[in-house]
Amino acid sequence: MSDGTRSLLLVLAGMALVVFVLFKPRLTRRSRTPAAGAARKAIAAAKQRARDTTAGASTRAAALREAASLALNELDRPGLAASFARRAEKLDPQNTATFGLLASSLRSASRFRALERMLWRRLGSGELTDSEYQRALQELIALYHGPLKRMEIAVALERFRSPAAH
Repeated sequence: MSDGTRSLLLVLAGMALVVFVLFKPRLTRRSRTPAAGAARKAIAAAKQRARDTTAGASTRAAALREAASLALNELDRPGLAASFARRAEKLDPQNTATFGLLASSLRSASRFRALERMLWRRLGSGELTDSEYQRALQELIALYHGPLKRMEIAVALERFRSPAAH
């Protein structure tokens, strides 16, 4: 590599660094809004309630669901929301609100394989009401039609859902 090329690359790298330093505050401005600060404080309070071992499992799970909802809706942090929702699911697996929150979080985080595994595990648990079963099955069909692009599985599941129609 010649000295001229090397010098040009160094100048370009320096300019990129300057652009990054100048525009970084604008990119992270959303996370510094008063609403985001309030959401972070509310999440911290919910996490504290979830750590309270004297509270019941359902109370602790409700605090984790609250933290997950805030992380997803207020901070736009679906990965963090999924983490809170999974912890809530472990504490209170029978709560149906946790399932929807976890599915939304995983979908928003583009963690489609994790969502797929969770849905199959849920369908195989045998502990679902008919409406919960149908909801999980519909979520799985949408996943195969959409981001996973597995049309043959989606069609088979649709036929399984309503065999009389096919």
